[in-house]
Amino acid sequence: MLKILEINFWKYVERHAYRQNGEEDTGLKDDLIKVKKKLLSSFVIAIVSACILFGIIYYFGTGILDYYFTATNYLYNREIPYIEKFQNYVSENNISTSDISDYDKWMIENDISFYSIHKDGKVIYSKVNVDTFISEAKDWYDYRLTGSYRMPVKFSDTEAYVFIYAGFTEKYYIVLMILDAGFSVFVGIALVYLRIRKIIAGYQIELEETQSQEKKTRQEKDELMRNMAHDLRTPLTGLMTYIDIMKLENQSDEENQKYLDIITDKVMDIKTQMDTLLDFSLASSEKNIELDKPIEAEYAVGDYLSEMYAVLHERGYSIDIDKIIWEKVKIAVNMGLVSRVFANLTDNVCKYANKDKLVIMETFFDKHIFEVKIGNGICDDKTLLESTGIGLKSVDMMMLRMNGSMSYSREHGMFWVKLEFPIVK
Repeated sequence: MLKILEINFWKYVERHAYRQNGEEDTGLKDDLIKVKKKLLSSFVIAIVSACILFGIIYYFGTGILDYYFTATNYLYNREIPYIEKFQNYVSENNISTSDISDYDKWMIENDISFYSIHKDGKVIYSKVNVDTFISEAKDWYDYRLTGSYRMPVKFSDTEAYVFIYAGFTEKYYIVLMILDAGFSVFVGIALVYLRIRKIIAGYQIELEETQSQEKKTRQEKDELMRNMAHDLRTPLTGLMTYIDIMKLENQSDEENQKYLDIITDKVMDIKTQMDTLLDFSLASSEKNIELDKPIEAEYAVGDYLSEMYAVLHERGYSIDIDKIIWEKVKIAVNMGLVSRVFANLTDNVCKYANKDKLVIMETFFDKHIFEVKIGNGICDDKTLLESTGIGLKSVDMMMLRMNGSMSYSREHGMFWVKLEFPIVK
C-alpha cells in the first residue's frame, strides 16, 4: 500500500508538470505564428504606404516643377547661350538650313538633347539625341509645345527659328525622384520600426503578466509541495512509532520481524522522497539565499564527505579516498544547502551504486574552481533513468543558488557527479 501511495504521488507530480510543459510549448508556437503574421502585415502596410506616399509626392512635385518652368524665364535664360553659340557656328561656317549634317554635328558636340528648326510656322527639321528621358520632361522634346521659346537664327540662305534644349529640367526631376524615393523608403522603415516597437511593447506587457502569473503559480506549487510533505511526515512519524511498538511485541516472531523490516524500509523510502521534495522546492524557489562568510574548502565540505564516507561504509560499500586533497583556499557556500547536497548524493549512491565496485571520492583545485567528484559503479538492474531524477535536479539547482554548478557523466560503467565551487580570493 505504501508503495502504491509513493508511485501515485510521483505520477501526479510528473503528469502535472507534463501538462504545464505541454501548454507552454503550444503557447510558444502560437505566439511565434502571431508574431510572423504581425510582422508580415507590418511590412505589407509599410510597402503600400511608401508607394502611395511616393506617388503623391511625385505627382505634386512634378506639377510644381512644370509650373515653375512654364511660368518663369528659366528655360529662356538657359537657352540663350546655346542660341548665340549656334549662331556663331552657322555664320562662321556659312551653313544653310539644308546643311543638316553640319548642324547635326554641332548639336552632338554640344550635347544637345533636342532641337527643332522652323520657318513660316512649319518644321524644317527636328531631332531628339537621347533614347530615353524623364517622362515629365518630354514636353520639351515636342516642337508643338515650344513655340514661345524659339529664337531667330540667320542661316546663309534664310532666317529661321530654332529651339535648343540641353536637358535643362531633367536634373530637377531626377533629384525630385531620388528625394521622393528616399523619403518614402525612410517613412516605410519608420512605420515598420514603430510597428515592431508596438509589437514588442505588447509582448513585453504580456511577458510581464505571464511571468507574474508563473511566479504566482510556482509559489503556489512550492507551497503545495511543502504542505504535502509536512502533512505526510506526521502520519509517517506515527506509522514508524506503531512499527517500533509492533517490533517490540513480536521480537520472538522472526516472520513478523521480517515483514516489519520491509515496511520500515518502505516508510523510510517515502520519508526520503519527502525530504527530496522539500529540497527541490527550496532549490527552485525564488527566495534569496544568503551565502555564509567564506571559509576554507576543507571546513566547508570536509565534514560532509566524512559523513558520507561513514554512511556508505556502514552500508557495506568500499570507498577510495586517496585522491582527496586539500589546499588553503576559501569558498562561499550556504551550509544548509551544502548539507542537503551531500545528503542527496549519499542517498543516490545508496540506491543505485553497485556494492561490488569502489565508490571513489576526489577533490581537485585549479586557479578559480574547487571540484568534488564522486563516482560509483552502477548496478545492472538499477539505473538513474528509472528514477524521477529529482534528487540530482535538486542538487543542480542548489549548486546554482551558491554560484556553483553540478554535472554528471557515465564512463566505463561508472557514474560520476562533479560539484564545482568558485574560489573566493
